[in-house]
Amino acid sequence: MPAAGAETAEQSSADVERQPLLDKPKEQRLGNDDGTSPRKGFFGALFSGRKSMATEDQNDDEWDSTQYDITRITSWSALSMVKGCAWDNHSLWRCMGQAFLLSVTVAAGITFVPDAVLVKADRIYKLGTFLNVFVGLLLGFFLASSMNRWYGCVMAFLELLDAVRSMQMQMTALGVAYERSETLSRYGILSAWLLHLSLNLESNEGHEDKSVKSGKGEEKDRVARLWQKLEKHRPQLALPQEKQKLMQYKECYALLWTWVASLIGRMSQDGEIPSMASPTYGRILNIVQEAYGSIRNVRALQMIKAPFIYVHTLAVLVHVNNILNATGFGLVMGIALSGTFADNYDIRKRQRVHLYSSLFMQFCFSMIAPILYLALLDVSISISQPFTCHRGKIPAVKFIRSLEEDLKNAAELADSPSDWEAYFKNK
Repeated sequence: MPAAGAETAEQSSADVERQPLLDKPKEQRLGNDDGTSPRKGFFGALFSGRKSMATEDQNDDEWDSTQYDITRITSWSALSMVKGCAWDNHSLWRCMGQAFLLSVTVAAGITFVPDAVLVKADRIYKLGTFLNVFVGLLLGFFLASSMNRWYGCVMAFLELLDAVRSMQMQMTALGVAYERSETLSRYGILSAWLLHLSLNLESNEGHEDKSVKSGKGEEKDRVARLWQKLEKHRPQLALPQEKQKLMQYKECYALLWTWVASLIGRMSQDGEIPSMASPTYGRILNIVQEAYGSIRNVRALQMIKAPFIYVHTLAVLVHVNNILNATGFGLVMGIALSGTFADNYDIRKRQRVHLYSSLFMQFCFSMIAPILYLALLDVSISISQPFTCHRGKIPAVKFIRSLEEDLKNAAELADSPSDWEAYFKNK
């Protein structure tokens, strides 16, 4: 009897160790114990419909820059779109307000200049327009580069998620025990969440107090805040012992795939998957390498920005062009006011229409064109930061949520094939 009791205790301890991370749904707990029960432990609990997770996800993606009605873009109703557009920026309108204030100041000074009305307003056009073509050309290059950067980040992030899906498909095809398959999928989801939260955490640090700790203290504080955000969005996604080890490294989202590669090797040695000399093992390891490579691509595209000297020079050219155009508009406005209040009636009668038409043309060239250039610069800067800028942010939360849903659905279908009986190896 004591031997039987010890054996029972040992089996109970082993069963506890083999339980999935989150509680299994009720239908699985009531299933058979012969190893043919549905594989729903982690995925079923992850998508149990808890309100806290739904609330957190809604707070994450309040604005999705990729979700809009594209049919409205081709009509005049696009002018009524405000949220998330280039005009939804206070700094843009502040620059234009300063430009208009400069124009009014210059106009007020020119009004009191004697015989200012005799100056030809046509020559003032060249003051504000000689930079327009050059600035527009540089902005076009920068905008194209920023869009390529945005698409590159999106594709690299989606490659990481596709690697997680491919890994689950390989494990299903080989009939791997559901505990092993769940562990691999959980590591992939954890890697995606940590990558997303880490990139967003780095963006938020730029808006926080600069008097934070520096060096190793700052790095430890950032890692701690990263895991706090993970527990807030996806609690219990990592085991306590895993969290303790991963918190020691800054780029733990990439190092997770080292664990995946190690687990794949252990499974090969135990006979759960084909041997290392087989093409199947090479294909599985290639999925791990693709995931790791996609993480490095995302990090490279996010960290390596355009050289400061290029972006700064472009920004200076845009602002200088704005200042010159505002000055030119102020000169024309001052000349028009001077001609309006001129004592010589013949001058007023002869030049009034010409001055007013010149004032309107100068307003179009000197005020509308610069605001478009400022808007293009703002758009380029926004989309060049696909993980940090709110208006051009990649909908990573939606992508990860779609990944989790796909993994859950695939696990359910693997448990109930159409015309054959599912078989999974024991761990």
